Amino acid sequence: MKLIYSGFYGLALLYSSVSFAVQITGQAEPQRIPLGESITYTLTADEHLADDALDIRPLFKDFIIGNLQITHPSANETVWIIPLQPVTAGELMIPALKIADAESQPFSISVQETNQSAPLSSAEPQTFSIPQENQPPAHLIESKISAESAYLNELITYTVKTAKRADPENRPPVIPDVKGATIIPAGQPAEDQEIFADHYQETLTYQYFVIPNTVGSLKLPGAYLASDKKQKSDEEVIEIKSMPAAFHGSVAEWLPSAGISIEDRWEPQTSYAKTGQPLTRIIKLTGINNTLDQLPEIPLPQLPDIKIYSDGETSSQEYQNGMLISQKTFRQVFVPEKNVAFTAPEFQLHWWNTISDRAQTALLEERKFQISLAPKNETSIPEKSVSTPDKSLIQKIKPILPDIIAAVGLFFATLTPLAALAWYYRSTLRKYYRQHQLWKSLHAACDSGTPNAAYNALLAWASFRWNKPFTCIENLPFAIQLESELNALQAACFQHDDVRWNGLALLHALRHVRPEKKTKDSEKDFEGFIH
Repeated sequence: MKLIYSGFYGLALLYSSVSFAVQITGQAEPQRIPLGESITYTLTADEHLADDALDIRPLFKDFIIGNLQITHPSANETVWIIPLQPVTAGELMIPALKIADAESQPFSISVQETNQSAPLSSAEPQTFSIPQENQPPAHLIESKISAESAYLNELITYTVKTAKRADPENRPPVIPDVKGATIIPAGQPAEDQEIFADHYQETLTYQYFVIPNTVGSLKLPGAYLASDKKQKSDEEVIEIKSMPAAFHGSVAEWLPSAGISIEDRWEPQTSYAKTGQPLTRIIKLTGINNTLDQLPEIPLPQLPDIKIYSDGETSSQEYQNGMLISQKTFRQVFVPEKNVAFTAPEFQLHWWNTISDRAQTALLEERKFQISLAPKNETSIPEKSVSTPDKSLIQKIKPILPDIIAAVGLFFATLTPLAALAWYYRSTLRKYYRQHQLWKSLHAACDSGTPNAAYNALLAWASFRWNKPFTCIENLPFAIQLESELNALQAACFQHDDVRWNGLALLHALRHVRPEKKTKDSEKDFEGFIH
């Protein structure tokens, strides 16, 4: 019984698959034509299908496809009417075409050369034959320009589109040399399927950039196919304008562009420098619709007591959305040779905006640096010369040497605790006295609102307090706790001359700074230190 049910189930599935398969019928009229004529190929499906259910790409090899028509005569019917023009003579095969989950049957047609006079069958409709020499050649190439007028050295986009079937080897079109301009290819061609020259066919689109170098009328004679020089696009004429009077720069600085940007960053990212320590300025210059040759070099500045040199240059170029984007990156190294503050100067780049048709300036702002003084090296104290005692004297005191040693030992045994105690109190008093003087200097600088004096006093105070030399306030143990107050101090010292600084806020914040080890002894010592 189970076997019977399984058999019925299989038959049901088979029937379902057969009954629901799309049925395709095709018809080609006429089936014998002279070269240059067209046939009408009709495909009918017994279902209501989407317009893109038919894949016509196999037809591109041997036919030019006319205006495709799609109709739905009934709710369960879809009809495609396809005009086909053969591109070669001989026995041609209309290939099988895939429609949804079904496939049409191939058709054979006969295409004769126009000088042949083979009779057509009476059953076939009579067609007229046009001599090949009187037929206009198929239009297989066309071109266009992005603008009919442009400025000197302005980049112009030149687009050339060809039918893919025009050259079996897919060779690019030939662009004649143009006097007064430079033509640069823009990457690989783009493939598409579209209506081209009144036919639906595959196309290749090539882009070129034209850079005029003379003023006046620039003539582009037109591109032609590598396979057929007679197939040629139309001539293009562009009026080239000279540099406008509103441009801010000189003739040598003339730079037309669709967009210029310039930016920099420093390594390390700090407003302070150390003597002998290099600072690297990385400058990135970007131009839209500019070649690398059009982007200028960034000159090295000249500063006293600062050694400046170039650390290399890199460049890149890419095509995006029909635009040429070029970029240069410069690395400039600044090495301070003396303990003096310096300013990396600004850089201005004048350019002409071809989109808004006006002058613009790209600005690289100046950057101020303060030299962080390194701790001074301690001066070594030369050892005092020790005279060698007379040998005879040693012989004289040798008998009483044990008594002398015993007496000296007793003396030092009594004196050492006293000396240690005295040294402790002396060093402690000196420490607190030094601490008090440093804090007093810091307090006076903050109270008077003198940021530079407060900056140096703060570094000296912290260096003595933590017994560690500090050359910049970013490294202070309490830098995170007092971030806002320290930023205000730096701004007053190095960034803006007109900033008014209130040192009382820094003093108040310093009184609430806690030591790293939160013990009672350390807290007591710290509180005594700042007060």
